[in-house]
Amino acid sequence: MWSITFPHLRRALGGLLLLVALVLVGCKGKQEGTVSGTVKRQGKPVPIGSVQFINSEKGAGASGQLDSSGNYTLEGKLEAGTYKVYLQAPVPEQLPPGQVSKRPPFDIPPKYQDPAQTPFTKEVKEGKNEVNLDLPD
Repeated sequence: MWSITFPHLRRALGGLLLLVALVLVGCKGKQEGTVSGTVKRQGKPVPIGSVQFINSEKGAGASGQLDSSGNYTLEGKLEAGTYKVYLQAPVPEQLPPGQVSKRPPFDIPPKYQDPAQTPFTKEVKEGKNEVNLDLPD
């Protein structure tokens, strides 16, 4: 004859609750965040181009277009972690032959345009992130 005593039932219930807790923690998934901010050079907004975030270890990245006030919002979410941040010149618009683009030149020093040389490394955390960049030169 087999009987269940109260301590066995309590131990089984405790094990079941532990298993449910572990499953719920494991199902949470990756921690992700959104990123927005402003880019300035010598205190003035950078009105053209895009901001690039890249993490080569994770194989992750995102970009966001700068507006006329130097504001940007990255497209999508990024996994939490450390990212190199650099700027990219705007893609030239296609014009009919003989017409010249009226966009101002992208006058940003090369070190801010290269992920290998950029001095900007930023931490992205879960939730909303505000990342402002000020280029001193």
